[in-house]
Amino acid sequence: MARSSKRLFHLPAKQRRWVSILLGGFLVMLLNSLVLVLFDRSTALVYMSNVLLHVGLGLLLVVPLLLFLLAHIRTMPLRWNLRATAAGVFTALSMGVLLVSGILLFWGTPTLNRRVLLTLHVVSMFTSLLGFLVHVSLKRGVRFRFLLPEGIAALRRGQVLRHPLTLTFCAGVVVSVAFFLVPWLKQPDPVYLDTGNENPLAASEALLAHEGFFKEATLSGSKTCGQAGCHPDIYAQWEASAHHFSSFNNPYYRRSIEYMLERRPVEAARWCASCHDPVMLFSGRFGHRMPLDTTHWTAHEGITCLSCHAVTGLRDLRGNGRYVIAEPDEYPFARSTNPIGQWLHRQLIRAKPEPHREAMLRPVHRTEQFCSTCHKVGLPPAVNYYRWLRGQNEYDAWQMSGVSGNTVRSFYLPAQPRTCIDCHMPLVPSDDQGNDGGFVRSHRFLAANTALPFLKGHDEQLRATQAFLQDSIATVDLFLVRVNGRTYGPDEPMPVLRPGDRVELTVVVRNRKVGHALPGGTNDSNELWLEVIGRDPEGQTVVASGLLDDEGRVDSTAHFFGAVFVDRAGQEANKRNPHDFRTPVYVNVINPGTARTVHYRFTVPPGRPITELSVAFKYRKFKWYFNNWTFRGRVAPGQPDSLATPEVDYRRWILDEDRTAPELPITTIATARRVAGQPPESNVPLWERWNDYGIGLFLEGNTRRALDAFEQVSRLAPDNPEGPINLARVLIAEGQLDRAMEALAEAERRRPGYLKTAYFRGKIYQRQGEYDRALDEWMKVVARYPRDRVLLQEIGRIHYLSGRYEEALRWFDRILAIDPEDLGGLYNRMLALGALGRTEEFRAAKARYEYHKVDEEASAWSTPYKHRHPMANREAQPIHEHELHPVDENGRLRIAPMLAWQNIDR
Repeated sequence: MARSSKRLFHLPAKQRRWVSILLGGFLVMLLNSLVLVLFDRSTALVYMSNVLLHVGLGLLLVVPLLLFLLAHIRTMPLRWNLRATAAGVFTALSMGVLLVSGILLFWGTPTLNRRVLLTLHVVSMFTSLLGFLVHVSLKRGVRFRFLLPEGIAALRRGQVLRHPLTLTFCAGVVVSVAFFLVPWLKQPDPVYLDTGNENPLAASEALLAHEGFFKEATLSGSKTCGQAGCHPDIYAQWEASAHHFSSFNNPYYRRSIEYMLERRPVEAARWCASCHDPVMLFSGRFGHRMPLDTTHWTAHEGITCLSCHAVTGLRDLRGNGRYVIAEPDEYPFARSTNPIGQWLHRQLIRAKPEPHREAMLRPVHRTEQFCSTCHKVGLPPAVNYYRWLRGQNEYDAWQMSGVSGNTVRSFYLPAQPRTCIDCHMPLVPSDDQGNDGGFVRSHRFLAANTALPFLKGHDEQLRATQAFLQDSIATVDLFLVRVNGRTYGPDEPMPVLRPGDRVELTVVVRNRKVGHALPGGTNDSNELWLEVIGRDPEGQTVVASGLLDDEGRVDSTAHFFGAVFVDRAGQEANKRNPHDFRTPVYVNVINPGTARTVHYRFTVPPGRPITELSVAFKYRKFKWYFNNWTFRGRVAPGQPDSLATPEVDYRRWILDEDRTAPELPITTIATARRVAGQPPESNVPLWERWNDYGIGLFLEGNTRRALDAFEQVSRLAPDNPEGPINLARVLIAEGQLDRAMEALAEAERRRPGYLKTAYFRGKIYQRQGEYDRALDEWMKVVARYPRDRVLLQEIGRIHYLSGRYEEALRWFDRILAIDPEDLGGLYNRMLALGALGRTEEFRAAKARYEYHKVDEEASAWSTPYKHRHPMANREAQPIHEHELHPVDENGRLRIAPMLAWQNIDR
């Protein structure tokens, strides 16, 4: 009787159908979840498409779930079976947590803890399934018979196929498969070009990771990355950067390429394109599928976000854009212009950013070698119709410096090595998605280009660039003043300079923060110079060097830092035309951790005494002539419009008087001054100022005065080993090896075990022929500095001279693993192979060395230019002096016009 008092309850047919639909959908969701687990390392596109499908299916199940719960609660006698009711409530709550956590994962704000939400989502899925099974098992009477073996057996085949659970499951699977066939997800077909055996990107050295060109939009669309909720700060930084204006949206680049194409085929110009014009190059618009069109929108994209972030690796470390690039692995709707599609794209990234991060930030992007691919240049014969020549090379200058932490030989070793990213992409505050502790890497790529932000009206970028240049990257020191033969040192007040006094000045310029040569980059078109001024008590200029004329040209008698190259006709290659380079007239740069001395001489003119001397280190991007030629240059009347010969441009060029050029900003990087009767102003320790002075003298070849300077360093810093070590450098260069060893003994006393001391001790042993002792010293050093190429070469040479050719070859191979174009490594490897009798390898090594070696006769091309330009000829001498010239009442230098301002050959 007790049993009969418990009524049996049958689930209504309508509710059974809802349960069947829910169960079928749940099975599809489980299948989709399994795909997400198994394929979490697939492409971002495939994986996130499954995430989107997962979200869509989950939302579709919300409606039948709510309908079932409402109907079930209304018809069920909740108090009749409390245990089943409790299990049902638990199931409903679990389903609620499952839905809410899923919705928050997709729609939630970035501040939510997504790891916790994901854990809740996964756990609630299992608790929902468990609660449902318990709920069903506790029901009395006829339960869900279609879930029981006898119920399934009772169904005929047709009934199984028409069952709501089966129909729902099959429909879900069909929808899932069809989801990947809709047009907006289909990958664009590559554009194929029949090139035969020709490299389709020649003479570019980049490689596509697959056959066929990209669609034009593949690498473009940086604005999409900067949409609200993604990376607006990074986009704003990039938008004003020189990377954005690397292509034909840069008037200087456009003009130089147009000039190049007058005498070279478009294939040669592709040498520039992998670094300057990736959107055009990889879409086949750089003379592949259609003629080069500098007005097309792809020509104004520059280096886009995906130009860098779609790079998958580097071919090697030879620069010249030798990277491999692939179709970007993007999320669904990444290219959508529809607000709904853009919103879905953002939500998918927020829901699971890891695949996006892994696809867009590969390990190669975190390395300095990645920067080297475009900031290390070699001009190949296919471009210059001559031979291989080294172009700009920031990477190797950094790699071989103390800044990189790779060498012990640097005059100054920083406390912490720095990379390209540390200096040019510092951490800046941002709440962009992907910020790390409230900071992102700056994408302004601050360096030295003040011309582009000035032209484009990007005032903030210009201010940031100038602040970067003025952030103690270099210092100047008016170190010595010699009056009528008496010297006033760096800590002595100078006297009033009277009319008729004969005065000599020494200025020291130090590279303090630049991790490569200063100036770097295209130093044939950059303009850095020293402006030195002597003023009277009223502050009026009496004598000067480095002033500007009325048109903005720099006094050509000034001291310049940078380079001048000539072509094979002995004419200056002053149109940013490196394909015409043959040899430098001079290259005056300040390498990392070094200094340069600049010498001046003048006689105080009659009438006014001089009570103040000042020096300013000034910078302008670009040189006056190149800037004006870009906007005003044209071929002179009577000259041909184009040339049949590609070797030399013999035409005469003029600047059109009817056109104007922008007056580019000039930035003062550093200043110094000395006032009569007052102690010199400087925040630099006195010993360090003497050290910089000695470094400059040593590098210009003035070893006698360098010894005196380093003696002062040793005296002023009695506990510092650098003074004795630098004394030893100079003494080794002079061949005074015994005195050098005494200096190193003093350095060892001051800092026992200092590896820099061990390195130079090894140099002395090497000079003395004590190779084993030299090796003992250098092996200690190389354990700490395994990428010091000079050290590796010296160790290899000792093994070679000792007849251990196989061992020597291993050391030379280590050099070429760091830099495949290292000339010393190539030469010595060739010798080692020859000594080993490996004839075929020797021939290949010899060809490789001769390809990269300098043309020993090339300097003859600079001789005619030096004859016509005595100021450039003077700048080319290791030790030379400049004059300070009197200035008239209008602020103009009183010297012959032909010497006062830069003369242009053509």
